[in-house]
Amino acid sequence: MTAAQSTPARLTPDLGALKAELLREQIKRERGRNAREAGEVVEMKVVQEMLAILGQKLNALLMLKLIVELGPRIAGKSMAEANVEGALIVDEIREVINSNLANFQRELDAI
Repeated sequence: MTAAQSTPARLTPDLGALKAELLREQIKRERGRNAREAGEVVEMKVVQEMLAILGQKLNALLMLKLIVELGPRIAGKSMAEANVEGALIVDEIREVINSNLANFQRELDAI
């Protein structure tokens, strides 16, 4: 047996850093498990479904506002008036998005 094999391993700075990182990961994993068990975590599948629905609604809203409504709203108007109409459309879109996000938040709170 060599001298290196017979002496106990000493805690080197690199080994200490690795052990500390491992301990942090174990704590993080345990906290995640506790949060899931306490119902404080939403399943990824639920979030993905909500995001897909929100994306579809946003796409439909943009199509409605920009393809269907924009032309008639700015027809015959000056550039300044068209900019005002554009700002109004942005405000309308923002209002609908915020409303949908609030609905999703209520649904998540109910889960």
